[in-house]
Amino acid sequence: MDKEILMYQHAHLSIGMGMAQPNFVGISCVRCGSRQPVISPSPICRRCGGRLEVVMDLEEVKQRVSRESIERSRNRGVWKYTDLLPLMNPRDIVSLGEGNTNLSRSESLAHILGLRRLYLKDETTNPSGAFLDRGVTVEVSRAKSLGYRGASCGWSGNLASSLAAYCARGGMHARAHLPGQIDLGKLYQAVVYGAEIVPCHTKDEAFTRLMDQQKEFYPITAHSPFFLEGIKTSGIEVVDQLDWALPDWIVVPMGNGTHISMMYKGLKSLESIGLVDSVSTRLVGVQVEGCSPIADAFKGRPSGARKKNPDVTFARDIAVESPGMADEAIEALRSSGGDAVTVSEKEILDAVRNLAMNEGIFAEPAAASTIAALRRMLDSKVISRSESVVCMITGIGLKDPSMARKLASRNRVARNIISRFEETPFTRRIGDTKLAILKMLHGGESYAYAIRKKLAEDGKSISLVSVFQHLSELNDMDLITVDRHERSPERRVRVYYVLTERGHDVLSSLRADKRP
Repeated sequence: MDKEILMYQHAHLSIGMGMAQPNFVGISCVRCGSRQPVISPSPICRRCGGRLEVVMDLEEVKQRVSRESIERSRNRGVWKYTDLLPLMNPRDIVSLGEGNTNLSRSESLAHILGLRRLYLKDETTNPSGAFLDRGVTVEVSRAKSLGYRGASCGWSGNLASSLAAYCARGGMHARAHLPGQIDLGKLYQAVVYGAEIVPCHTKDEAFTRLMDQQKEFYPITAHSPFFLEGIKTSGIEVVDQLDWALPDWIVVPMGNGTHISMMYKGLKSLESIGLVDSVSTRLVGVQVEGCSPIADAFKGRPSGARKKNPDVTFARDIAVESPGMADEAIEALRSSGGDAVTVSEKEILDAVRNLAMNEGIFAEPAAASTIAALRRMLDSKVISRSESVVCMITGIGLKDPSMARKLASRNRVARNIISRFEETPFTRRIGDTKLAILKMLHGGESYAYAIRKKLAEDGKSISLVSVFQHLSELNDMDLITVDRHERSPERRVRVYYVLTERGHDVLSSLRADKRP
C-alpha cells in the first residue's frame, strides 16, 4: 500500500472518527480508482460517479485474527467479525442484535428434494426480518460517527424498514423516498418505526433527492460502501457456523447483485487471512422470469428486463430492471464456477409454501426463490444430490401481506375466517354496478360488451369505457379474473371474465348482508 495514501487516509480517519480500526485503510472508486475522503457521506465517487468500496488492509487483519480470536469475541452476530469490518468509533455502534441467524440442517425438505446435505440460512430472524440489517447496522453506525442526526434511503421497501428501525435505535431521524408500488408489510414497518415517507415517481428521482439532502441526511443506497461491508458477513457467518468448512454450493437471490457479490468477497477475505483454504464454494444467483438482467447477461442471452415488466407481481425484490452491481455479481458467479437461474413466480409461491410447511420458515417470495432454483438445479443435474448446499432465506413472508393472503386463501376454512374480518370494510367499495356485474358473472363467464348490454336491459345505462373501468377495478380486488380470449366474427378480441373464489365468497357475503 502506498505510504502517502495511507498517511492521507489515516489523517482523515483521525479527524473524522476519532477511533478507527488500523485495518480500515480508506475508500476508493472501483471505476476510476480515485481515493475518497473517509468523512464524505456520498455513496458515489465525487470525480466520476462510480461505485465506492471500502479498502481493508487484510495483511494487518491476518496478523491478529484467528478462528480462536473470533470465537472468543464478546460480540455476537455481525459485530463478532469486527476485525473484518471498517469500524469507526466503537461507542457509536448502532445494533439491534443482527446476524447470528440460524443455519439449520434441513431434514424434511432435503428428503423431498433427495438431497443429502441441505442447510437453510434463516435471515428472516434479523431484527427487521431481512438480511439487509447486516449492512444497515454498519452504515448507520458510520453516520452516527460522522455526527449525523438523520439518514435517508430510496426506493427499496426492505431497506426503508431496516433503516427506520436502526435510526430509531440510534436516536436518528429516518427518511425514505419510496415508489407508489411497495409491499405493504414493509411500508407498515417503516411507518411504525417512525420514518418520514416521501413519495417518488422514479428511482432516479429518489436518488437525486438523496444526494441533494446529504448535508442533513446521511444517504444510504443498496451499494453504499459501508453497507456492503456489513452484507459480506452473511457468507463469513455461514462458514463459521459450519466449523470453518466450505459448502459445495451457496444459492442466493439476486436483485441489485449486492448480496451475491459481497458473499463472494466475504469468502475470499477468509481465504486471504488464512481462516480457510482456497475457496471452492460455487455460487448460484437466482432471478425471476420476466426480469432477469444479471442471469441473462451471465448466460449471454438478450434481455428485455430494462423495460418495465408488470407481470412480476410478488418477487419484486429480485425483479430489478437496472441492477447496480450486475458486473460484480457476474464476476462472482464466474470466479466461483457457479451459475445463474431464473424461476417462475408460480415456482416461487410453491417454494414459499413448501418451505413453511416442511421447515417452519415463512419467507417472502424473493427469499424462497432459492428453494425453487435448487429444485431446478437438481433436476438438471447441475447440482449433485450428494453435494452440500446452503440456501439463503433472506426475508420474512409477513413483509408481503398480499402474497400471504393468497396462500392462506387456498384453504377454505381460512378463507372464510379472512372474509369475516376483511369483507365488511372491503365491501363498502362495491357499488350497485359492480354488484350487478358480480351477479352476472355468478351465472357464467361474460365479456364487456355483453355485460354493458345486460346492464342496459336492467336499467343501468353506462358507457363501454365505464364497464371496462369497473372490470379493471374488480380484477384488482381479486374478485374476477380473465378466463380466456376469443376473436369475434368482427375480428375483435373478446376478453372473458369469471368470478374468482374470493368473488364467490364476497358475493355470498353481500347477499347475506341484504337478507332481512
